[in-house]
Amino acid sequence: MRDELLFRRSLLMQLEAASPASLPLPTLSAGAKLAGFEFEEGDIAAVLEYLRGKNLVEISRSKISASHIRAKLSPDGRDYLESGDF
Repeated sequence: MRDELLFRRSLLMQLEAASPASLPLPTLSAGAKLAGFEFEEGDIAAVLEYLRGKNLVEISRSKISASHIRAKLSPDGRDYLESGDF
């Protein structure tokens, strides 16, 4: 089982690297796999919803395709990463 804190931080760091752009879920998934994380389909979306609830990411959905989801680091997410409080 993966460490949730490291998995969440990995996603936040991917979003920070892409900032101010947003990333689609398949890109975040590929990055997490390259980082060595093992996860089930749907885990990325669930973690992003958790991070959205903490106001660390912003999620946008396509108006014409509900399955197309993009995530972006929020200002609070940037502050969190810069603070070093993990």
